[in-house]
Amino acid sequence: MKTRITVICENSVHVPFPLIAEHGLSMLIEKDDATLFDTGQGLGFINNMKMLGKNIDTVERLILSHGHYDHTGGLFSFLQNRNKNAKLPVYLHEDAFIDKRALIPVPGNPIEAPIGMRASKSDYESAGAEFNTVSGFFGVTGSIAAISDIKRPEGWKTWDSRLKQKTEAGLIDDPFRDDLSLLVETDSGPVVLLGCAHAGIVEILDDLAASSGHSEFHAVIGGTHLESAPEEYVVRTIETLKKYNVKKIAASHCTGFRVACRFASEFRERFANASAGAVFEF
Repeated sequence: MKTRITVICENSVHVPFPLIAEHGLSMLIEKDDATLFDTGQGLGFINNMKMLGKNIDTVERLILSHGHYDHTGGLFSFLQNRNKNAKLPVYLHEDAFIDKRALIPVPGNPIEAPIGMRASKSDYESAGAEFNTVSGFFGVTGSIAAISDIKRPEGWKTWDSRLKQKTEAGLIDDPFRDDLSLLVETDSGPVVLLGCAHAGIVEILDDLAASSGHSEFHAVIGGTHLESAPEEYVVRTIETLKKYNVKKIAASHCTGFRVACRFASEFRERFANASAGAVFEF
């Protein structure tokens, strides 16, 4: 049976009918049943599901890539719009609930803005969520595995210095242990879904290869967070995508316009925009 991946929320819109674009990401995976990966900010999720002909009640489970608002903001409205009495299994890393902040540079004093999950764990549970914390390489279904706690070099830190977490001692760089990606086994081969790849797309693909035994990935879809990455890392990313013989690169969300154009030029017909409304079948 074919696997269908539909982009529900993204920064741009792929199709000419009333979808809502927002800075965020959500993808629906359909095969034997339906799995939702992220919920966007929550501005367009319910509308876009309806416009794309998707029934919320068919979703059997939800996986959250990390605790930022642009991937988890639609969780509450999603839970409230379900017509099922049964709890919804929600898979995430325990660090997704950490108090995440952005330190936004502006003239004068930088602005500290909350960018984490919009409600408490107990509030989500009251609305129908049944949380399952996952770590490392973890099988969610027979065809979907999640990976977090990505192996990274000693002294690794995110190059996006704006992204922090709040602790009793103050703001520290977010280590993004909760950054979670998916490996979807399809008839065409293994497909990787990225939320934001805050742990580094190179490190994620290498860790997935080591954990799964795959030496190639058929497709990589989602956010790569390369807009502020150094040139050396962008080059390494392109080399890594070639190393794993990726046949479809569908970059979106936090990839950045400059790097997306670079991918389009480098990979040509293998590149696609993963905008809201885009559908990929494997």
